[in-house]
Amino acid sequence: MKKLFFATLILFVSIEASAQLKLGIKGGWDFLNFDISESFKGQLKTDKSVAWNLGVVAQVKLSGSLYLQPEILYSSQKKIEVNPSSTMIIPDVLYDKNAKISYFQVPVNLLYKFNILAVEPFISGGAYFGYAIDRKMPAYYSKENIKKTDWGVSIGAGVDFLKFQVSARYNWGLQDISEVQDIKWKNNKFNVSIAFFIL
Repeated sequence: MKKLFFATLILFVSIEASAQLKLGIKGGWDFLNFDISESFKGQLKTDKSVAWNLGVVAQVKLSGSLYLQPEILYSSQKKIEVNPSSTMIIPDVLYDKNAKISYFQVPVNLLYKFNILAVEPFISGGAYFGYAIDRKMPAYYSKENIKKTDWGVSIGAGVDFLKFQVSARYNWGLQDISEVQDIKWKNNKFNVSIAFFIL
């Protein structure tokens, strides 16, 4: 984790040396839609969990209308809840709605901007890497059954205006974070956020 943090910090320092740097703070809401094992679909509520994220963002112009936007975010992932109408016996890993996983995430996206008067709409695409820094699980279930690492790809759109950025992005988790046999669990989410560029 320390190596990831320092590597990301070096990236931000390198970007800061650029004459076309923007640096700011960012926060938003994550609407979680977990990809779970087929055998559990319909037994769990997987599309109504809402979490939040907060961190820093940088943006640097590469060439023309192409920009690079790395971020460092704290992301709180809430836990899946059991569907009250379910008659199926759910494993403990999926049963306690108070359990959650918090991530240190590093998304890196390429932005293509369109200049329209005072605003700059954009489309984006990229990838993210996550490291679980807090795995709160029920006392009777080991947190070791949840992998610490998570990664995936994303696509989105938004607009830059003045010192603000409003954006929406969908993340597809490609890492199965469950260590439990016969249970698949991937973190998918739709994110809406706002950033304020201080520099």
